[in-house]
Amino acid sequence: MGYCFFLIALTLLTYTKHSGQFITPRSVSSFRQHRITRYPRYMKASGSHSFIRFTARIAMDDLAERIKAALGNRNGDPWYPELTVDLAANAWYRLHRNIGLTPNSYGTERVLSHSISAPRKIITSLSTCALAGVPRIAIESLTQECALNYQEKGVSFYSCAEILNTSVLACIEDALAIINQVPSLMGTVSALVRSFHLIKPEYVDYDSSFSEPHVPFSIFVSVPEERIKNDALRVAEAIVHEAMHLQLTLLEDVSCLVNSAEGRYFSPWRREHRKAGSILHGIYVFYVIHSFLGRLASISSCPVNWLRHIKLRRREIRTQLDEMHTFQNCAELTAAGSILVRMCVEDSTSSRQPTDKTLSTFRPLSFR
Repeated sequence: MGYCFFLIALTLLTYTKHSGQFITPRSVSSFRQHRITRYPRYMKASGSHSFIRFTARIAMDDLAERIKAALGNRNGDPWYPELTVDLAANAWYRLHRNIGLTPNSYGTERVLSHSISAPRKIITSLSTCALAGVPRIAIESLTQECALNYQEKGVSFYSCAEILNTSVLACIEDALAIINQVPSLMGTVSALVRSFHLIKPEYVDYDSSFSEPHVPFSIFVSVPEERIKNDALRVAEAIVHEAMHLQLTLLEDVSCLVNSAEGRYFSPWRREHRKAGSILHGIYVFYVIHSFLGRLASISSCPVNWLRHIKLRRREIRTQLDEMHTFQNCAELTAAGSILVRMCVEDSTSSRQPTDKTLSTFRPLSFR
């Protein structure tokens, strides 16, 4: 089995609503080496270990080919709903093999501590759609000791009482309803997000969120303490943003997109030079946000205030992605990585808005 190594920076990005700038506190920035290894999605029973390895290799090779086809398909959804279930299954296999975790026993702190017996406090859970059998998203609270590790990096969380007795949950429910306007995207998000941690923003005009590559089904997103204009739309963008970081990390577990981490490249989001892997994540996630907002804007009953917000955000993202045209020729990208970058950059700057046949009638906050 082959291995590739990819450096991902875990950072907290703060979006300034009025200025449209993204600010990352340096205290939160840290690099972690993420070992991307090919492992079996499932194993069929057999009396031969060599047969198991052979079957696993065939399954992974098949998924790798499907990923290659999806990356080159400009008529498909960029959140790759046709891949998400299998990508998630790979991660669940690894969690069960290494820790013993299943979707029913999953908890962020259990992943962080590498122990199935670690604490898990579920405050409540939210439905992502009305269909039976679709997993709910757990609003999870960390222990004081675990939360302190994040607080030392400038991240504070809502208490259980604050979550249950304020408008925070209502805002999240509204955000999920917004994402549900694009059912294929909601399906991808619901498959990727198992635990949701609520960040308490320092200021009402600042949004922040992050996810960690080694915690595959958890996201951390800020929610305003009180309802404000376009709050649910901003939270919806943050949820999609973090889910797509998780998605791309899972995809990289199967198909290597970056073959080295030596160079530094200018990031229009951070206004500084970053490693190729971080730039790739930024390009992909922002492109998905651009596409998602475009779908929302095409809904006939889209509120006027949403349309104004969406127009400004999409224009800003197009400008940023337009600065990344030359990155598609980056020598550190694999062939698959280059295809992904080209699709994201060229399609967003041409303002393509694909049609979602299942579309109902009816902000990027982190960067690794």
